[in-house]
Amino acid sequence: MSVFFEHIDVLSTHPRNSNGKAMYSGKAVLKFINFEILESVLYDTSEIKSKKRIVVEDDAQKKVLDISELLVDFEVLKTEKIQTQDNIYIHRFDGLTSLKYKADFGYWIITYKKLIIEWDELIDTAWFEDR
Repeated sequence: MSVFFEHIDVLSTHPRNSNGKAMYSGKAVLKFINFEILESVLYDTSEIKSKKRIVVEDDAQKKVLDISELLVDFEVLKTEKIQTQDNIYIHRFDGLTSLKYKADFGYWIITYKKLIIEWDELIDTAWFEDR
C-alpha cells in the first residue's frame, strides 16, 4: 500500500538530512510492505449541533470507514508507534479527513514488516523548529 502526502517532516537525525534542523519535504510517498490495516476510523461530528467546543473522542460518533475512503486527502497530524515485535511494526496515524467528511478527525492503525519513505527534496525548516 502506498500513501501520498503533500509533505512530511524529516527529523534532523535522519541520515539524508544534513541541515542540522528538522526540515519538511515536497511531495512524499510512504510504502508499506507486508501490511494489514487493523483499524480505520472516522470521528463523525455531523450530528452534533449544540456544542461550540467538541471533544471528538467523547462527543463524536466513532464510525469504521474503509481505508480507501479515509485516506482521500487525509492530513496526518500525529503518528504513534504502538508496538514492535519480531520485526513486525504497528503504527497509528491520526489526522484530519477530507472535506467530504467535513474535515473531521480520524485515525488508522496498520501493522507492517517494512516501510519505505520517498521524497524528492527538503524545502524548508519544519514548523516546530526555531526559525
